[in-house]
Amino acid sequence: MCVGETEAAATDKRSIIEGTAREIDALVLLSEVLNYDFASKPIDEPFTDAELTEFSFQGFRDRVIRLSGKKNPTVRDFISTSGRGTIKEHPMFCGSPKQVADQMEEWFTAPPCDGFVLAASNMPGAYDDVVRLLVPELQRCGLFQKEYAGPIPRDNLGLPIPRAADWHAARRRAAE
Repeated sequence: MCVGETEAAATDKRSIIEGTAREIDALVLLSEVLNYDFASKPIDEPFTDAELTEFSFQGFRDRVIRLSGKKNPTVRDFISTSGRGTIKEHPMFCGSPKQVADQMEEWFTAPPCDGFVLAASNMPGAYDDVVRLLVPELQRCGLFQKEYAGPIPRDNLGLPIPRAADWHAARRRAAE
């Protein structure tokens, strides 16, 4: 998501983000998500079947295989197909706070969207922009809450405060 004070400011920010994405960024993100050191493999050498089974997120791996059309994709295939480290990885809402809120509302009110996971498109500043610019707009639209039951997640999820005595009693029962 790329939100700015104005559409022009957001568009300028997006241009900078697009212009600074590097292959190494994708390698780092791919290595993280798949728990495999992508920098250890030549970029155009196909992965072996054995190497492909080492990836921790096999659904992601299968998506790259499907989209690349290759049984044994290369590191370059993972970079280009996955979009990791680029803005094409997922759709990027971009614009003024009202424009981004409208885009989010359009997605949120249409199935199957049930929420959003925000990823910083630029550092520093991406999350600050969301909090400072977007959240107030989402609250005006009724899409983001203003009031909370309490200061900690437990309060807002309706979870009881755990008591040490309950933990000890459960531990004794388990030992019996």
